Amino acid sequence: MLSILTLLGLATNCNAYSGPKVEKKLPYSKGLNISEWLEPVSGFIDGHFDSFGKQDFIDIKNLGVEVVRIPTHFDTFSSGKPDYIIPDSLWQRLDNAVNWCEELKMYIIIDFHNDCSGNSKTPPDIEKRLEKIWPQIAKRYKDRSEYVIYEVMNEPHGIDCAKWGKIQEKMIKLIRSIDSKHSIVVGAADWNSIHELLKLPMYDDDNLIYNYHEYSPFLFTHQGAEWSQDVTRLTGIPFPYVKEKMPPLPKNATDGERWNYNNYPVDSSEEKLVEPINKAVEFVNKRHAALMSNEFGVYMKYANPQERVNWYRIKSGYLDERNICRVSWDYRGGFGVFNSMNSSRFPEDINVNLVKAMGYRAPSGKSTSWFQDAQKKNDYTIYKNGLAQKLTFSSYIPEAENLCTLYKKDSADEDCYIYIPKADKYRSLQFLFRESVDFTALAKAGACLEFEVKHNEPNFKMSIYFTDSDAKGHPWRNGIFPGVKDIPADGKWHKLRIPLNRFTDYGAWDNGEQKWYNSEGKFTWSDVVNLTFDTGDNTISKGLCIRNIVIK
Repeated sequence: MLSILTLLGLATNCNAYSGPKVEKKLPYSKGLNISEWLEPVSGFIDGHFDSFGKQDFIDIKNLGVEVVRIPTHFDTFSSGKPDYIIPDSLWQRLDNAVNWCEELKMYIIIDFHNDCSGNSKTPPDIEKRLEKIWPQIAKRYKDRSEYVIYEVMNEPHGIDCAKWGKIQEKMIKLIRSIDSKHSIVVGAADWNSIHELLKLPMYDDDNLIYNYHEYSPFLFTHQGAEWSQDVTRLTGIPFPYVKEKMPPLPKNATDGERWNYNNYPVDSSEEKLVEPINKAVEFVNKRHAALMSNEFGVYMKYANPQERVNWYRIKSGYLDERNICRVSWDYRGGFGVFNSMNSSRFPEDINVNLVKAMGYRAPSGKSTSWFQDAQKKNDYTIYKNGLAQKLTFSSYIPEAENLCTLYKKDSADEDCYIYIPKADKYRSLQFLFRESVDFTALAKAGACLEFEVKHNEPNFKMSIYFTDSDAKGHPWRNGIFPGVKDIPADGKWHKLRIPLNRFTDYGAWDNGEQKWYNSEGKFTWSDVVNLTFDTGDNTISKGLCIRNIVIK
């Protein structure tokens, strides 16, 4: 077995990628996870619920991606016990993703995801949850194209491996009772372990894709990871292993830290990295099945950038040579393909060296923002029959049963609108411009914010405000406060047209400090980052509908 140094061009040239090949090839070979979208954090539904739109899928396709995986917390979004009904608000997001992928001829894995934080465990009643949810998914997508793929469940853990194997078999049969067409991704317990994969029972289905997750060597790929206590204090780990480059062990090292550190020379060797992959190839060939690794990657925060690139080049080579489909974790975020965890402009923020190492196309050119496009077209539409391209929508509505529906329709020939069934105090819908924009000229020219609302709330009142960046200390708000006198509670659509110069600077909420600041007259139209519709100190109990939002 050859050293990894060979793969880096630091030793004699020869084919270090060689190994057994998966005989049943898939029509796609490489992809990305679209994380931080349909994954509530610790059961809290909020934030980035609409941080991805069609343009993001177009950008991903332009990289050369062939398959995307959509991690989705179905049970968290659902109605819960006993029926776990999936709400329209989630179906609409998934329907859009499927539509976009079919249009772009890009495969999509609908993944039943779950809480994978370090101390989590698969719920004891997971079988009951899956039994209720998978028929809903299969019935909804059974007639869609071959681009749709199902994944029974992500990373079962804290559950007996043999028990999980039987539960998974039951779910395969349940899905097949509804949908005999689409491929099903299956994996083992112990966090989709490749070692446990080899112990899965024989499933009577000829359209399965066996899957494992690939983060080896863990000490390198997860160094400094805040959610994994055995490596949180271990940073500066080199790849490949070089004794002279290793940092010292932390003082008072735990048993877990010591184990990871002392085993790293072996864990990072080529033999240790490829041996389990070769066994997995032999395993699926005996079952005449396909193989994928639909999570693999390196946390970018502490890894040396060039060594991180080297890891992806080596791992991608291992998998490609063996006909193993690879789906990297992730697109944005800590394992993403951008230059930092906080950058997301496409294509200028893409990590070119990284995407080349992964075998993707390196994009060129420069993106335009919603505001730049609006200026060119003199059309400042924010929402009309759906969210405007290049904007992001974020909702602060933590209650699953009250989630807003972003694309509600009453009839096929009517435009979409935003619908909130119920809302407590201080719940908000936020339209983010994804950059600081300058509305000064529009405000001076007498432009208005125009939108339509309907409701049946007798005490209706809400806050609608623009927020600037925190460049002046805090994110100052400039708002208006329409009530039932402005928008009657009659269940009919009413259009409001409010000049921007009638908005009032009324203060700032500093989320970092968790503190409210009264107005200091510091809001500026030259530095606006979002538009928010907020319930303020009122509640919504009979539904709220909003549509056709534009500045004109």
